[in-house]
Amino acid sequence: MIRRAKYHDAEFIQNLIRTFSETGQVLFRSLDEIRENIPDFLVYEKNDQIVGVCSLRRGWGRLVELRSLGVDPRYSGQGIGTKMVEASLKNALSTDCDTLFVLTYAVSMFERLGFSIIDKEKLPHKVWNDCNACLHQENCDETAMILSLVSLRKKSAVQMSSTATVSAV
Repeated sequence: MIRRAKYHDAEFIQNLIRTFSETGQVLFRSLDEIRENIPDFLVYEKNDQIVGVCSLRRGWGRLVELRSLGVDPRYSGQGIGTKMVEASLKNALSTDCDTLFVLTYAVSMFERLGFSIIDKEKLPHKVWNDCNACLHQENCDETAMILSLVSLRKKSAVQMSSTATVSAV
């Protein structure tokens, strides 16, 4: 089950993030940073344990970042990461942002979900502030990907109007 994170989840979130930050797959997040931003986090709970985590971060105009995505390795391959991204996408669609971006090693998963690869240099410079804490800061090998929220909203509106037309007939 996916739900919004609660304050008491912060240590579990940090432990899961730490699993991936030690190998440079995601950036380390301090417990204070997680607690300060707890409303931005989603968790995936299974058998009363947090086994997945991700967050959305706004702060660059109409651009929003999906970040800190991680699934407990014991639960990998079960579609939890995909479900986390889909839930984050739904949340992003409810904002006034135009574009969702991610820096990732899971390119094929994000491509399946409609994201497109872009040149990292096209992202605003201030996006890179977090890179100072990254193990790979001098030799970044993550892939930047984006998804147009504007296009998804338009597509959804067209589908809704088509359904309404069919229902009225």
